[in-house]
Amino acid sequence: MAATVVGGLGIPLIDVLAVETFVFREQPFGGGAVAARTVVGQVLLSDSTGGVLLDSVDGGRYLISGDDVVSRFADDAPFTPVTAEGLGERLLEELPPGFRVHTTEHYVIAYDTSREYAEWASSLLESLQEALVRYWTRQGLELHAPRFPLGVVIHRSAEDYQRIARAEIGTAGAVGYYSMRTNRVRMFDLTGSDEVRGGARGPRSGSRREITQMLSVPAAEPLVATIVHEATHQVAFNTGVMQRFADLPLWLVEGMAVYFEAPNAGSSRGWRGIGKVNRQRLVSFRRNLPKWNRNSLTSLIGSDLRLRDARTAADAYADAWALNYFLIQRREEQYVAYVKTMADKKPLEGPEANASASEIARDRLAEFVTHFGPLPELEQEFLRTMSRLK
Repeated sequence: MAATVVGGLGIPLIDVLAVETFVFREQPFGGGAVAARTVVGQVLLSDSTGGVLLDSVDGGRYLISGDDVVSRFADDAPFTPVTAEGLGERLLEELPPGFRVHTTEHYVIAYDTSREYAEWASSLLESLQEALVRYWTRQGLELHAPRFPLGVVIHRSAEDYQRIARAEIGTAGAVGYYSMRTNRVRMFDLTGSDEVRGGARGPRSGSRREITQMLSVPAAEPLVATIVHEATHQVAFNTGVMQRFADLPLWLVEGMAVYFEAPNAGSSRGWRGIGKVNRQRLVSFRRNLPKWNRNSLTSLIGSDLRLRDARTAADAYADAWALNYFLIQRREEQYVAYVKTMADKKPLEGPEANASASEIARDRLAEFVTHFGPLPELEQEFLRTMSRLK
Protein backbone atom coordinates (compact mmCIF):
# COMPACT_ATOMS: atom_id res chain seq x y z
CA MET A 1 0.00 0.00 0.00
CA ALA A 2 1.26 3.47 -0.83
CA ALA A 3 0.49 5.51 2.25
CA THR A 4 0.42 9.28 2.49
CA VAL A 5 1.58 11.05 5.64
CA VAL A 6 -1.46 12.77 7.13
CA GLY A 7 -2.34 15.04 9.98
CA GLY A 8 -0.80 18.29 11.10
CA LEU A 9 -3.12 20.82 9.48
CA GLY A 10 -2.33 22.84 12.56
CA ILE A 11 -5.64 23.13 14.45
CA PRO A 12 -8.58 20.86 15.20
CA LEU A 13 -10.57 20.05 12.10
CA ILE A 14 -14.29 20.65 11.71
CA ASP A 15 -16.73 18.60 9.65
CA VAL A 16 -18.08 20.39 6.61
CA LEU A 17 -20.00 19.41 3.53
CA ALA A 18 -19.22 21.13 0.25
CA VAL A 19 -19.04 20.56 -3.47
CA GLU A 20 -16.28 22.74 -4.80
CA THR A 21 -13.63 23.14 -7.44
CA PHE A 22 -10.11 23.54 -6.07
CA VAL A 23 -7.04 24.74 -7.89
CA PHE A 24 -3.94 24.03 -5.81
CA ARG A 25 -0.18 23.76 -6.14
CA GLU A 26 1.29 20.29 -6.14
CA GLN A 27 4.88 19.08 -6.25
CA PRO A 28 5.70 15.66 -7.69
CA PHE A 29 7.35 13.04 -5.49
CA GLY A 30 11.09 13.31 -5.59
CA GLY A 31 11.02 16.97 -6.51
CA GLY A 32 10.40 18.60 -9.84
CA ALA A 33 8.44 21.65 -10.88
CA VAL A 34 5.39 22.61 -8.85
CA ALA A 35 2.28 22.47 -11.01
CA ALA A 36 -1.30 23.63 -10.56
CA ARG A 37 -3.91 20.88 -10.25
CA THR A 38 -7.68 21.23 -10.52
CA VAL A 39 -9.96 18.88 -8.60
CA VAL A 40 -13.74 18.87 -8.26
CA GLY A 41 -14.94 17.27 -5.07
CA GLN A 42 -16.50 17.36 -1.64
CA VAL A 43 -14.72 18.82 1.36
CA LEU A 44 -14.68 16.32 4.21
CA LEU A 45 -12.73 18.37 6.73
CA SER A 46 -11.49 21.91 6.87
CA ASP A 47 -9.55 24.21 9.18
CA SER A 48 -9.46 27.96 9.65
CA THR A 49 -6.25 28.31 7.60
CA GLY A 50 -7.99 27.05 4.44
CA GLY A 51 -6.51 23.56 4.59
CA VAL A 52 -8.89 20.81 3.53
CA LEU A 53 -9.31 17.07 3.15
CA LEU A 54 -11.10 16.67 -0.17
CA ASP A 55 -12.81 13.71 -1.82
CA SER A 56 -12.75 14.06 -5.59
CA VAL A 57 -15.59 12.78 -7.73
CA ASP A 58 -13.39 9.94 -9.02
CA GLY A 59 -12.53 8.67 -5.53
CA GLY A 60 -9.22 10.43 -4.94
CA ARG A 61 -8.60 11.92 -1.51
CA TYR A 62 -6.43 15.03 -1.25
CA LEU A 63 -4.91 16.62 1.84
CA ILE A 64 -4.35 20.22 0.76
CA SER A 65 -2.55 22.85 2.78
CA GLY A 66 -4.15 26.28 2.90
CA ASP A 67 -0.90 27.80 1.59
CA ASP A 68 -1.17 25.66 -1.57
CA VAL A 69 -4.73 26.66 -2.47
CA VAL A 70 -4.71 28.94 -5.52
CA SER A 71 -8.48 29.28 -5.82
CA ARG A 72 -11.70 27.55 -4.82
CA PHE A 73 -15.31 28.09 -5.77
CA ALA A 74 -18.57 26.37 -4.99
CA ASP A 75 -20.55 24.42 -7.55
CA ASP A 76 -24.34 24.39 -7.42
CA ALA A 77 -24.43 20.86 -8.82
CA PRO A 78 -24.73 18.06 -6.23
CA PHE A 79 -21.72 15.88 -5.50
CA THR A 80 -22.08 12.86 -7.74
CA PRO A 81 -19.42 10.16 -7.86
CA VAL A 82 -18.12 9.46 -11.34
CA THR A 83 -19.67 6.53 -13.18
CA ALA A 84 -17.66 3.54 -14.35
CA GLU A 85 -17.76 4.95 -17.86
CA GLY A 86 -16.62 8.33 -16.59
CA LEU A 87 -13.72 6.84 -14.64
CA GLY A 88 -12.67 4.88 -17.72
CA GLU A 89 -12.59 8.09 -19.73
CA ARG A 90 -10.54 9.84 -17.05
CA LEU A 91 -8.03 7.00 -16.92
CA LEU A 92 -7.59 7.03 -20.69
CA GLU A 93 -7.02 10.79 -20.60
CA GLU A 94 -4.30 10.39 -17.97
CA LEU A 95 -2.52 7.41 -19.52
CA PRO A 96 -0.39 7.20 -22.67
CA PRO A 97 -1.93 6.11 -25.98
CA GLY A 98 -2.56 2.40 -26.35
CA PHE A 99 -4.58 1.81 -23.20
CA ARG A 100 -8.05 0.32 -23.27
CA VAL A 101 -10.71 -0.16 -20.59
CA HIS A 102 -12.31 -3.32 -19.24
CA THR A 103 -15.23 -2.81 -16.83
CA THR A 104 -16.76 -5.26 -14.37
CA GLU A 105 -19.32 -4.91 -11.60
CA HIS A 106 -16.96 -3.11 -9.22
CA TYR A 107 -13.80 -2.40 -11.22
CA VAL A 108 -12.67 -0.19 -14.06
CA ILE A 109 -9.42 -1.62 -15.42
CA ALA A 110 -7.25 0.39 -17.80
CA TYR A 111 -4.64 -1.76 -19.51
CA ASP A 112 -2.18 -1.81 -22.40
CA THR A 113 -1.52 -5.53 -22.21
CA SER A 114 -3.78 -8.27 -23.56
CA ARG A 115 -7.51 -8.18 -22.90
CA GLU A 116 -7.19 -11.77 -21.67
CA TYR A 117 -4.85 -10.65 -18.91
CA ALA A 118 -7.21 -7.80 -17.94
CA GLU A 119 -10.01 -10.34 -17.74
CA TRP A 120 -7.87 -12.70 -15.63
CA ALA A 121 -7.05 -9.87 -13.24
CA SER A 122 -10.65 -8.69 -13.03
CA SER A 123 -11.79 -12.22 -12.22
CA LEU A 124 -9.27 -12.39 -9.38
CA LEU A 125 -10.29 -8.97 -8.06
CA GLU A 126 -14.03 -9.63 -8.18
CA SER A 127 -13.56 -12.97 -6.42
CA LEU A 128 -11.49 -11.28 -3.74
CA GLN A 129 -14.03 -8.49 -3.24
CA GLU A 130 -16.90 -10.95 -2.93
CA ALA A 131 -14.98 -13.13 -0.46
CA LEU A 132 -13.85 -10.22 1.71
CA VAL A 133 -17.28 -8.62 1.91
CA ARG A 134 -18.91 -11.96 2.71
CA TYR A 135 -16.28 -12.73 5.35
CA TRP A 136 -16.59 -9.44 7.23
CA THR A 137 -20.37 -9.32 6.94
CA ARG A 138 -20.54 -12.72 8.59
CA GLN A 139 -18.33 -11.33 11.35
CA GLY A 140 -20.89 -8.61 12.04
CA LEU A 141 -19.28 -5.61 10.33
CA GLU A 142 -21.73 -3.23 8.69
CA LEU A 143 -20.18 -2.73 5.28
CA HIS A 144 -21.33 -0.65 2.35
CA ALA A 145 -20.91 -0.86 -1.39
CA PRO A 146 -17.97 1.13 -2.75
CA ARG A 147 -18.98 4.75 -3.22
CA PHE A 148 -16.79 5.01 -6.30
CA PRO A 149 -15.95 2.51 -9.04
CA LEU A 150 -12.59 0.97 -8.18
CA GLY A 151 -9.84 1.96 -10.56
CA VAL A 152 -7.03 -0.39 -11.59
CA VAL A 153 -4.20 0.30 -14.02
CA ILE A 154 -2.26 -2.60 -15.57
CA HIS A 155 0.92 -1.85 -17.50
CA ARG A 156 2.26 -4.33 -20.00
CA SER A 157 5.88 -3.75 -18.98
CA ALA A 158 7.53 -3.51 -15.58
CA GLU A 159 9.57 -0.56 -16.84
CA ASP A 160 6.48 1.55 -17.60
CA TYR A 161 4.97 0.61 -14.26
CA GLN A 162 8.13 1.51 -12.34
CA ARG A 163 8.51 4.87 -14.06
CA ILE A 164 4.98 5.98 -13.19
CA ALA A 165 5.14 4.48 -9.69
CA ARG A 166 8.22 6.53 -8.89
CA ALA A 167 6.47 9.70 -10.03
CA GLU A 168 3.25 8.89 -8.16
CA ILE A 169 4.46 7.48 -4.83
CA GLY A 170 8.21 8.07 -4.90
CA THR A 171 9.21 4.41 -5.21
CA ALA A 172 8.82 1.64 -7.74
CA GLY A 173 7.13 -0.66 -5.25
CA ALA A 174 7.16 -4.40 -5.90
CA VAL A 175 4.78 -5.51 -8.63
CA GLY A 176 1.87 -3.38 -7.56
CA TYR A 177 0.53 -0.96 -4.97
CA TYR A 178 -2.65 0.65 -3.71
CA SER A 179 -2.60 4.42 -3.32
CA MET A 180 -4.85 5.87 -0.61
CA ARG A 181 -4.52 9.20 -2.38
CA THR A 182 -5.77 8.14 -5.82
CA ASN A 183 -7.79 5.15 -4.52
CA ARG A 184 -6.39 3.02 -7.33
CA VAL A 185 -4.33 -0.13 -7.66
CA ARG A 186 -1.48 -0.01 -10.13
CA MET A 187 0.40 -3.09 -11.34
CA PHE A 188 2.03 -4.66 -14.38
CA ASP A 189 1.34 -7.84 -16.32
CA LEU A 190 2.93 -10.57 -14.21
CA THR A 191 3.40 -12.85 -17.20
CA GLY A 192 6.15 -10.50 -18.33
CA SER A 193 8.18 -10.77 -15.12
CA ASP A 194 11.52 -12.55 -15.12
CA GLU A 195 10.43 -14.74 -12.20
CA VAL A 196 7.51 -16.14 -14.16
CA ARG A 197 9.18 -16.33 -17.58
CA GLY A 198 12.26 -18.03 -16.20
CA GLY A 199 14.57 -16.15 -18.53
CA ALA A 200 12.53 -16.97 -21.63
CA ARG A 201 12.53 -14.43 -24.42
CA GLY A 202 10.24 -13.79 -27.32
CA PRO A 203 6.65 -12.61 -27.62
CA ARG A 204 3.84 -13.72 -25.34
CA SER A 205 0.62 -14.96 -26.88
CA GLY A 206 -1.44 -13.41 -24.10
CA SER A 207 -3.93 -16.26 -24.26
CA ARG A 208 -5.89 -17.29 -21.17
CA ARG A 209 -4.23 -20.71 -21.34
CA GLU A 210 -0.75 -19.19 -21.32
CA ILE A 211 -1.68 -16.86 -18.45
CA THR A 212 -3.02 -19.75 -16.39
CA GLN A 213 0.08 -21.86 -17.05
CA MET A 214 2.52 -19.09 -16.23
CA LEU A 215 0.80 -17.97 -13.04
CA SER A 216 0.37 -21.50 -11.71
CA VAL A 217 4.11 -22.00 -11.15
CA PRO A 218 5.63 -21.56 -7.67
CA ALA A 219 7.65 -18.54 -8.80
CA ALA A 220 4.40 -16.66 -9.42
CA GLU A 221 3.11 -17.16 -5.86
CA PRO A 222 4.62 -14.06 -4.22
CA LEU A 223 3.77 -11.91 -7.23
CA VAL A 224 0.09 -12.84 -7.23
CA ALA A 225 0.09 -12.52 -3.44
CA THR A 226 1.24 -8.92 -3.76
CA ILE A 227 -1.63 -8.09 -6.11
CA VAL A 228 -4.13 -9.70 -3.72
CA HIS A 229 -2.51 -7.81 -0.83
CA GLU A 230 -2.88 -4.42 -2.50
CA ALA A 231 -6.39 -5.19 -3.74
CA THR A 232 -7.34 -6.13 -0.17
CA HIS A 233 -6.37 -2.62 0.92
CA GLN A 234 -8.55 -1.15 -1.80
CA VAL A 235 -11.58 -3.23 -0.81
CA ALA A 236 -11.08 -2.57 2.92
CA PHE A 237 -10.84 1.19 2.44
CA ASN A 238 -13.87 1.33 0.14
CA THR A 239 -16.36 -0.86 1.99
CA GLY A 240 -16.03 0.44 5.54
CA VAL A 241 -13.57 -2.04 7.04
CA MET A 242 -11.15 0.87 7.40
CA GLN A 243 -11.17 4.59 6.71
CA ARG A 244 -8.54 6.24 4.54
CA PHE A 245 -6.27 8.66 6.41
CA ALA A 246 -7.48 7.45 9.81
CA ASP A 247 -4.94 6.81 12.55
CA LEU A 248 -4.70 3.03 12.20
CA PRO A 249 -1.94 0.77 13.53
CA LEU A 250 0.09 -0.57 10.66
CA TRP A 251 0.37 -4.06 12.17
CA LEU A 252 -3.39 -4.35 11.63
CA VAL A 253 -3.59 -2.66 8.21
CA GLU A 254 -0.72 -4.62 6.68
CA GLY A 255 -1.11 -7.79 8.72
CA MET A 256 -4.75 -8.14 7.69
CA ALA A 257 -3.80 -7.75 4.03
CA VAL A 258 -1.08 -10.38 4.42
CA TYR A 259 -3.62 -12.69 6.09
CA PHE A 260 -5.84 -12.51 3.02
CA GLU A 261 -3.04 -12.71 0.44
CA ALA A 262 -2.10 -16.38 0.99
CA PRO A 263 -0.87 -17.59 -2.43
CA ASN A 264 -1.43 -20.99 -4.00
CA ALA A 265 0.71 -22.33 -6.81
CA GLY A 266 -1.34 -24.67 -8.94
CA SER A 267 -4.43 -22.49 -8.89
CA SER A 268 -5.35 -20.67 -12.08
CA ARG A 269 -5.84 -17.55 -9.95
CA GLY A 270 -2.83 -18.14 -7.69
CA TRP A 271 -4.89 -17.39 -4.59
CA ARG A 272 -5.93 -19.77 -1.84
CA GLY A 273 -8.79 -17.73 -0.43
CA ILE A 274 -9.39 -16.57 3.11
CA GLY A 275 -7.89 -18.09 6.23
CA LYS A 276 -5.21 -20.36 4.75
CA VAL A 277 -1.79 -20.46 6.34
CA ASN A 278 0.59 -18.11 4.54
CA ARG A 279 3.51 -20.52 4.31
CA GLN A 280 6.08 -17.98 3.19
CA ARG A 281 5.27 -15.66 6.09
CA LEU A 282 5.21 -18.56 8.55
CA VAL A 283 8.68 -19.65 7.46
CA SER A 284 9.97 -16.09 7.95
CA PHE A 285 8.30 -15.76 11.34
CA ARG A 286 9.79 -19.01 12.63
CA ARG A 287 13.21 -18.23 11.23
CA ASN A 288 13.26 -15.05 13.29
CA LEU A 289 11.89 -16.51 16.52
CA PRO A 290 15.38 -16.80 18.06
CA LYS A 291 15.60 -13.01 17.84
CA TRP A 292 12.23 -12.50 19.53
CA ASN A 293 12.54 -10.58 22.82
CA ARG A 294 10.38 -8.87 25.43
CA ASN A 295 10.11 -5.76 23.24
CA SER A 296 9.16 -7.48 19.98
CA LEU A 297 5.40 -7.58 20.50
CA THR A 298 5.07 -4.19 22.18
CA SER A 299 7.10 -2.49 19.45
CA LEU A 300 4.99 -4.12 16.74
CA ILE A 301 1.72 -2.99 18.34
CA GLY A 302 2.81 0.39 19.64
CA SER A 303 4.77 1.70 16.66
CA ASP A 304 4.81 1.52 12.87
CA LEU A 305 8.58 1.91 12.64
CA ARG A 306 9.51 -1.74 12.12
CA LEU A 307 7.02 -2.05 9.27
CA ARG A 308 8.11 1.18 7.61
CA ASP A 309 11.86 0.67 7.85
CA ALA A 310 13.15 -1.17 4.77
CA ARG A 311 15.77 -2.88 6.93
CA THR A 312 13.19 -4.53 9.20
CA ALA A 313 10.04 -4.55 7.08
CA ALA A 314 10.25 -8.12 5.76
CA ASP A 315 10.51 -9.59 9.27
CA ALA A 316 7.90 -7.19 10.63
CA TYR A 317 5.38 -8.14 7.93
CA ALA A 318 5.81 -11.78 8.89
CA ASP A 319 5.25 -10.85 12.55
CA ALA A 320 2.17 -8.82 11.63
CA TRP A 321 0.75 -11.74 9.64
CA ALA A 322 1.40 -14.10 12.53
CA LEU A 323 -0.30 -11.81 15.04
CA ASN A 324 -3.36 -11.29 12.84
CA TYR A 325 -3.58 -15.01 12.10
CA PHE A 326 -3.35 -15.91 15.79
CA LEU A 327 -5.94 -13.33 16.86
CA ILE A 328 -8.40 -14.32 14.13
CA GLN A 329 -8.02 -18.00 14.89
CA ARG A 330 -7.84 -17.84 18.71
CA ARG A 331 -9.42 -14.49 19.67
CA GLU A 332 -11.97 -14.05 16.92
CA GLU A 333 -14.64 -12.24 18.95
CA GLN A 334 -12.16 -9.79 20.43
CA TYR A 335 -10.46 -9.31 17.05
CA VAL A 336 -13.75 -8.43 15.35
CA ALA A 337 -14.57 -5.98 18.13
CA TYR A 338 -11.13 -4.39 17.69
CA VAL A 339 -11.62 -4.10 13.92
CA LYS A 340 -15.03 -2.46 14.51
CA THR A 341 -13.35 0.09 16.78
CA MET A 342 -10.76 0.82 14.10
CA ALA A 343 -13.50 1.09 11.44
CA ASP A 344 -15.16 3.86 13.46
CA LYS A 345 -12.05 6.03 13.41
CA LYS A 346 -12.42 9.14 11.27
CA PRO A 347 -9.89 10.67 8.85
CA LEU A 348 -7.13 12.66 10.53
CA GLU A 349 -8.39 11.93 14.04
CA GLY A 350 -5.50 10.82 16.16
CA PRO A 351 -2.76 11.92 18.54
CA GLU A 352 -1.99 15.57 19.07
CA ALA A 353 0.57 16.95 16.65
CA ASN A 354 3.14 17.25 19.45
CA ALA A 355 2.52 13.76 20.90
CA SER A 356 5.71 11.82 21.52
CA ALA A 357 6.39 8.34 20.17
CA SER A 358 6.12 6.95 23.71
CA GLU A 359 2.73 8.59 24.21
CA ILE A 360 1.44 7.19 20.91
CA ALA A 361 2.75 3.73 21.81
CA ARG A 362 1.15 3.94 25.25
CA ASP A 363 -2.27 4.73 23.76
CA ARG A 364 -2.04 2.03 21.10
CA LEU A 365 -0.99 -0.60 23.62
CA ALA A 366 -3.78 0.42 25.99
CA GLU A 367 -6.32 0.11 23.17
CA PHE A 368 -4.95 -3.32 22.30
CA VAL A 369 -5.02 -4.54 25.92
CA THR A 370 -8.59 -3.28 26.31
CA HIS A 371 -9.66 -5.74 23.62
CA PHE A 372 -7.26 -8.65 24.07
CA GLY A 373 -6.17 -8.58 27.70
CA PRO A 374 -2.70 -8.41 29.29
CA LEU A 375 0.20 -8.82 26.88
CA PRO A 376 2.38 -11.31 28.80
CA GLU A 377 -0.28 -14.04 28.85
CA LEU A 378 -1.32 -13.41 25.26
CA GLU A 379 2.28 -13.34 24.05
CA GLN A 380 3.00 -16.73 25.60
CA GLU A 381 0.04 -18.35 23.88
CA PHE A 382 0.81 -16.51 20.63
CA LEU A 383 4.39 -17.78 20.44
CA ARG A 384 3.43 -21.28 21.51
CA THR A 385 0.63 -21.51 18.95
CA MET A 386 2.59 -20.11 16.02
CA SER A 387 5.66 -22.22 16.72
CA ARG A 388 3.50 -25.37 16.52
CA LEU A 389 1.37 -24.34 13.55
CA LYS A 390 1.44 -26.79 10.66
